[in-house]
Amino acid sequence: MASRNGETEFTTISLSQSAPAALDRRTGQRYMTVLQAGKLVTGRFQELCLIRNISSGGMMAEIFAPVDDGEQVGVEFKAGTVIDGVVRWVRDGRSGIEFFEKIDVHEVLAPHRGRMSPRSPRLDIDGMATLEIEDDEIELPVLDISQGGIKVSIHPVLEPGLDLIVNIEGLPLRASAVRWTGDEYAGIAFNNIMPLSKVAYWAARQQPK
Repeated sequence: MASRNGETEFTTISLSQSAPAALDRRTGQRYMTVLQAGKLVTGRFQELCLIRNISSGGMMAEIFAPVDDGEQVGVEFKAGTVIDGVVRWVRDGRSGIEFFEKIDVHEVLAPHRGRMSPRSPRLDIDGMATLEIEDDEIELPVLDISQGGIKVSIHPVLEPGLDLIVNIEGLPLRASAVRWTGDEYAGIAFNNIMPLSKVAYWAARQQPK
């Protein structure tokens, strides 16, 4: 359970084998509630979504960029599993997606073994970030973004544990720290997770028109 814009957000896990209908009231069905963010991948773009209802046959998600009825999509869950499906309906900022194959819901939503907590879905982007490090600023390409941080091109000043401020046009400033560095890239973690809606709407505006 979590709060977004002052409202409590849930994902409903149904024992039904069908994809959720647009006005599914689920009267008499057993379910439990958890929060679940996901990523939708189409042939045109990637976007974050908030999964509200899920069953072995499909799901209903709150979306932040438009998808088309009949469009094929891949759904990536926090555990890293990707499930393919097709959009069956779109209404009022939500979409119903039918999976091509039945899934084990609990297995799909469970964290991978050896991982302390599920990783937030990441969006591949082509953008820039200004990193404020004490009295200096450096501008670096951003390769991907999630609620929890960004991946940037490597720079000699970046080293694990370095504190900095991330400034990306259109998003709130974020106090952050370098989590890891490699030969080509570095991972930067936000000290506080970015709200899903802020990242999702920002990413939607970056999509090609």
